[in-house]
Parts: sequence; structure tokens; C-alpha cells
Amino acid sequence: MSGHIPCNCKGTWKEKRKNWVVIDRNCNYSYFEYPKGCRHHSDYSLVSCTKCTGLFRTKADYIWRLPDGHL
Repeated sequence: MSGHIPCNCKGTWKEKRKNWVVIDRNCNYSYFEYPKGCRHHSDYSLVSCTKCTGLFRTKADYIWRLPDGHL
């Protein structure tokens, strides 16, 4: 996944983080290797905001304090 959509919620970074959930923790899906769509380990995790359209990948340590979510 290239690019990202930043979280546009109002408030401090700490207040925004209360609305974030981890969609894919430490993984990536490769569409360039066989089999297509295969899940691979990655340092990055996909994070989504439940209040706005924010969707981004990060390798920050705070992901371990975020709950799991789904799209």
C-alpha cells in the first residue's frame, strides 16, 4: 500500500490516538509475489481512525497499545 490518509480529527496527538485501531499488525500483503495477496511479516502496521477517514502505515511502538480493529 503506498501513500496514506492522515487523521484529520481535532485535538492533540494523544486525543486523536484514542480513536485509532490497528487493522493489520506487523504484516504486509504482497501482490508481486506468488501466491498473490500472500501475507508477509513487516515492521509496519496499518492503523485506521474510527472517527474520520484516516488510514496509514506506521512502525511506531504505540501500536502495541492500540486495540485491534477492522475496515
